[in-house]
Amino acid sequence: MTLCNLTLGTKVQDFQMVIAIPTFILGFLANSAVLVLFCRQWRNCSDMMVYLANIVLADSTALVSLPFRMYSYRKSWPFSRGSCQVLISTYFVNTYVSIFTTMAISVVRFVAIKFPFKARAVMSPLKALMVCVLTWVVPCSLSAVFHDVAANSTMRCFQKDSDRPLPLSFILVLDVVGFLLPLIVMTFCSVNVIRTLVKKDMSKNHPERKQSVRIIAANLAVFIVCFSPVHFGYMLKFLSETYWSHDCGRLQFAHSFVHVASSLASTNCFLDSFSYYFLATSSWGTLREACCGTQQRERQHSTVI
Repeated sequence: MTLCNLTLGTKVQDFQMVIAIPTFILGFLANSAVLVLFCRQWRNCSDMMVYLANIVLADSTALVSLPFRMYSYRKSWPFSRGSCQVLISTYFVNTYVSIFTTMAISVVRFVAIKFPFKARAVMSPLKALMVCVLTWVVPCSLSAVFHDVAANSTMRCFQKDSDRPLPLSFILVLDVVGFLLPLIVMTFCSVNVIRTLVKKDMSKNHPERKQSVRIIAANLAVFIVCFSPVHFGYMLKFLSETYWSHDCGRLQFAHSFVHVASSLASTNCFLDSFSYYFLATSSWGTLREACCGTQQRERQHSTVI
């Protein structure tokens, strides 16, 4: 228990607004542009388009909660506790749907590049849809646990009063299952795909390969920059509330850090869209041909990176 009164300072609130406004505007425009692109290509639906559509859906839904988050940081929450919980769940569920779908895309890339003749076993719209359903089931289950955990503590909307820390098991699920596991999988897959591409001839005759390397590296970098701070912040706040519950300065720092990091994480909602626009307009078949020769040309027109 702690008697510290934790608040968000003016500088933190200003930083949140500086991040939130362009994130919401750019995210809305970018996700809309990608949706238009998908609508034009929907007749040639591929497994990758299913994954990308799932990410766009998750990011767009997460953006809906952003104005409410910004309002709650500056004003008293005027609505019911239930509405607050719905918005919190919307934000968390869709954030982790985006994370898990991004991980799935990395796995599909890896299989298609390293094991092209086995790729058909995992590359179909129906199987992609099944994976996407799973990416929703896991975060929704975590959200149900979150409601049970939060029921015993007093909460402001999008802010937790530090009367007691959340259970370590819950923090570990968020950090390990929600971040570290996807990070390890993405890093392994991305590094191996990039190494495979770099080993091939990177001459001017294959600019698509160079572009693919840049895109894959950029996606991994965006994931690390967006989600590393906030998941570190969850553990930092847990440790502060558990072992330094009477150190108000340390608790205030951890509280502010989590919210600053959360603002950075929200930028993923539009950074994803910019990356996936380029992915959706680049031929996955071209990339696969560059790595595996002409035997895979038959599917160039139907898949994207």
